[in-house]
This record gives sequence, C-alpha cells and structure tokens, in this order.
Amino acid sequence: MNFKDLRPGTGFSVVSEMNNMELILSSPEFVENGVIPVKFSCKGEGISPTLVIDQVPEDTQSMVLILEDPDTAHGVFTHWVLFDILPANSINENSEQGVSGLNSSGEMGYTPPCPPSGIHRYFFHVFALDHALDLRPGSSREEVETAMRPHILASGSLMGRFGEGAIQEAREEGHGGGERTTVDETGAGAWTADKKAEH
Repeated sequence: MNFKDLRPGTGFSVVSEMNNMELILSSPEFVENGVIPVKFSCKGEGISPTLVIDQVPEDTQSMVLILEDPDTAHGVFTHWVLFDILPANSINENSEQGVSGLNSSGEMGYTPPCPPSGIHRYFFHVFALDHALDLRPGSSREEVETAMRPHILASGSLMGRFGEGAIQEAREEGHGGGERTTVDETGAGAWTADKKAEH
C-alpha cells in the first residue's frame, strides 16, 4: 500500500491511498497559520491547547494525536504522541485524555513549542480510527503509526506558528504578542485579548 504526506513539509507518511474522510480541526486559542499563544509554549505555562474536532465518523473507536515541528535544523521533531483517545469532539487544554507515547525528547507527554530562533510551524494531526491500538504507554511514534495505518477512518490537521518573530508579528498587527486567538461565528477567526499577563 502506498502512503503520502498528510501536509507538505511534515514528517507524516501515514495517510492511506483510500479516500479517508476529513476531520475539521480548530482551536479556540489560535486560527490556522496563526500565532500559538505564549501560554502554550516553553515561555509560558507550557501546557497543551484545546483542540476542537468536527466531523468525527460515527464508527470511530479511538483517536490519535501527533504534534510535530518540521522546521528544526535536525529534521522533524515530534512534540506529542497521544493514542487510544476516546472518541470526542474536543481534546481539552492540558489534556490527560488517551495514552501517551514518546516524543522526540524521549519523554511521555506534551513538549511545548520552544524554537531556539526564528519562527517554526507546529502541526497538530488528529486521526479517527476504527479500532483501539494494542500498545503500551511510552510506545514510539513509529509504533503508533504502524499500528494505526490500517484503521484510519478520517484525519485532519491544524498548523500554528511560534517564535520571537511570530510574537512580534502579532504585536505589529495589533493582536498583542501571544494573546489568545478565538474563532468567530463566521469561522474566519478573530483575535481577542487574553487577560493573563504576557510571559
């Protein structure tokens, strides 16, 4: 079976040649290609943001989330691997849903965005599966990809940016560096000020 990249420039090669349904992935914290608030980075609280998942197939039995940064000097860095998430329309802020796999730091859990320089892209990939994965906590990304490959019903992704340049860009556009991004009623996205102190 041939596999192709889910998103250009990412480390993904797990989307099958079958016509998988599309998940619509969004966040109340930032819009597609928007700036990820400081709160969710190593410069803030370092917790994971809320993700909203629409069009989850009815026969979904489990879900997988993988967060990656393809813009490092050493290739793709996996920030988060989470599997056996019970079917849901959201993944909560600072989530403890599902089972944690290993990230590229060799640890379990969420490693927040923390680029040494420049602006990096962070891709949140979510997969709906027709089966739970029989894997141990701390499984590698490769093990998760291999196990889920035949079971993908739908997939979707959301990309946010982070780095000093992105924060400055947000300030110059009048959004305030690292402030919360919310989705408005049109779905086009709108910036609103986060009441918390800037980190």
